[in-house]
Amino acid sequence: MTRRSQPSRARAALSRTTAGDAGFTVLELLVTSVVLLVTLGVITQVLTQSDGVYDTQEERLEARGQAAATLDMLSRLVRQAQQITPDPDNNSLLDSIRIVADWNPRDGDTADPYETITFTTNNGVLLKQEPADAAPVPFADHVASLAFTYLTPAGAPVPNPATVPQAHLGFVTIAVQATPVRGQVGAVYTTSASVRRTE
Repeated sequence: MTRRSQPSRARAALSRTTAGDAGFTVLELLVTSVVLLVTLGVITQVLTQSDGVYDTQEERLEARGQAAATLDMLSRLVRQAQQITPDPDNNSLLDSIRIVADWNPRDGDTADPYETITFTTNNGVLLKQEPADAAPVPFADHVASLAFTYLTPAGAPVPNPATVPQAHLGFVTIAVQATPVRGQVGAVYTTSASVRRTE
C-alpha cells in the first residue's frame, strides 16, 4: 500500500507544478493588455503632436523664406531702378511700388520683361503686373503685405513721395510681412535700398 501511494503523490505534485508553469492567468493577461494599451496611447499622442509641430515649423519656414526672397528681390530692383513710382494704385497707403529699370538685358530701353513692373499684395500673395499683363498675376506666396517708406538723400522722411520728383528720393525702406501661420503673426523683414541717382 505504501508503494502505491508514493507514485500518486508524485504525480499529483508534478501535475500541480506543470499547471502553474503552463501560462499566464487571466488577471495577468488583463493587466498586461491595459499597460500595453496605455503605452501605445501615449506613443500615438506624442507622435501626433510631433507631426503637428513639424508641419507648423515647415509652414513658418516656407513663409519666412518667401518673404525674405521677396525683400531681397525688391531691394535689388530698387537699387537698379531708373524710375520709381510710389503708390501706383493711388490708395495712399504706400503698399505698392512700380519700378522701371533697364537690366534684362541692359539695351537702352525698358520694354523687356521685368523692366517695368508693379508689385502689390492681395490675400497673402505677392502680385506683379507688367505692361503686357491685363491684370496683376501671382508672383510669390506667403507675402501678407508690403510697406514702403521714402527718405530724402539726407535721410529725412518724405511725407507724400508720390508728389515729389525722383531726385528728392534718396532711400526706400521696404518692409515685407510673411503670412500668419496657425494664428501666429507672420515675421516682418525690413531693409533699406538707395535710389539710383539720375541727374
